[in-house]
Amino acid sequence: MRIPEYRSLPFPTERTMPTTTAAVSRFFSEFQLKDAPTDVRHEAKRILLDTLGCLAGGRACEIAPTSDKLALLLGQRLASGGSTLVGQGSTTLMSAVYGNARIANALDFDETFPVGVHFGVAAVAAALAMAEERGASGEDVLRAVVVGYELGARIATYIGPMTEVVDGQVKGFSKVWGVAAPVVLAAMGAAAAVARLDESQFAQAIGLAVSNSPLPAGALWSNAVDLPNCKYCDAGWCAVAGVFAVLSVEAGSTGFTDALDGPYGLARMCGVETFDEGSLTAGLGKNWLISNVTYKPWPTCRFTHYPLTSLARILRRETIAPGEIEEIVIETGPMAASPRFTKPLPRTFASRSFSYPHMVAMLVRDVAAGPKWLDAESVTDPDTLSIAEKVRVVAHERGNDFARTMEANQIRTMPGGVLVRTVRGEFRDEDDFALGDPWAEHSRLSDADLTEKFLGMSGSGAADLVDRILNVEREPSAHALMRRLNECLESSRAKAA
Repeated sequence: MRIPEYRSLPFPTERTMPTTTAAVSRFFSEFQLKDAPTDVRHEAKRILLDTLGCLAGGRACEIAPTSDKLALLLGQRLASGGSTLVGQGSTTLMSAVYGNARIANALDFDETFPVGVHFGVAAVAAALAMAEERGASGEDVLRAVVVGYELGARIATYIGPMTEVVDGQVKGFSKVWGVAAPVVLAAMGAAAAVARLDESQFAQAIGLAVSNSPLPAGALWSNAVDLPNCKYCDAGWCAVAGVFAVLSVEAGSTGFTDALDGPYGLARMCGVETFDEGSLTAGLGKNWLISNVTYKPWPTCRFTHYPLTSLARILRRETIAPGEIEEIVIETGPMAASPRFTKPLPRTFASRSFSYPHMVAMLVRDVAAGPKWLDAESVTDPDTLSIAEKVRVVAHERGNDFARTMEANQIRTMPGGVLVRTVRGEFRDEDDFALGDPWAEHSRLSDADLTEKFLGMSGSGAADLVDRILNVEREPSAHALMRRLNECLESSRAKAA
């Protein structure tokens, strides 16, 4: 029998310079808060505030009970101490990591990094749970959020946006892509910061986090109409994988120490054909990617915020009543034009964050942004349906050329607009930026905006927490902060009952 010959891939040659994984590990393991500019530390506090608000709001959504059941499979309730699973009280570490990360992501209300992925929930959940479990301070939490978010941002930039670009035009989603890896690495970075892993341990943790990341299932997500409630990945499970990598290193497990290096590294594992490995280390300590975080004023897919920004402006400027509307024409790009975005009656919980007709109706009806937008009863409400049936989605004339404005592999503009036809005339608006983008003065959300969003989710009784979160480095205990948030939610729940 003739044995067929196989062409083997070339083995990488031994490196004489420090590897990319080593350089990343050295920087983040040695990072101290004093090394970061004031605006970087403040942005991390804003991420913390926004994420805790999303966590508080997510407790009122329909998947919270499911999340709690899964979280408690990973641990148990405690009489005191441990880490706080918001809405449930003291639990073991992994229960808190899982439940808090998943629920903070549940409403699709959490921040978005401009490649179209969210990972702030993982950095925050890991930082807080680890800090509570180990008796760490608020300053430790802040350091961990900076490390976790910045690492996640660099991983996301290295992998790049989930776009298929042909001749400078965006055609739609890539055939293979995933958003899980940045979520896992953000949690791993935050946990490693609290655990004070050294450079060698940090590199091992990166290897374990990469090996344990979920497969890139983005294509299933981009083609689905009725989305499952785990979305494109379970943010809770990703956060657990990141923290578990750190605990594994502490227990003596080892991982690949070159997981970010060369043609076989993480980006290639995620299906990326061409990538810039140098983006992982470019400007470390000087160019902070955390400054590019975008925030959401509405619990919907970030790609839909561009037309919604224009619609909100028209509604505010023209004071249009729902009964005056004859038609609303949404102008969008190819990333938000699939059947899931155009379906007027979303059938599943997660799909409600992606249906233009539904989210337009919520905005027109002036429903408070938060869990009510995703409530099952809101979908079939006659007032909602009467508006949703008047929504039409068309292509924006510049909607598919935003690849030309991308910077360092990150999305900067995504042109969208809206035309509102009413009994007293037509009104049109468009914008290349969405409310919450940091690159234009008119779209940037202030601390006051984020505070209003936080209080809208957690209740006015949590007003004292805003100052504590925005000055988290003064907190002697992360546990006291989380216990107070849990008390606020229990009080709000009691009042509602």
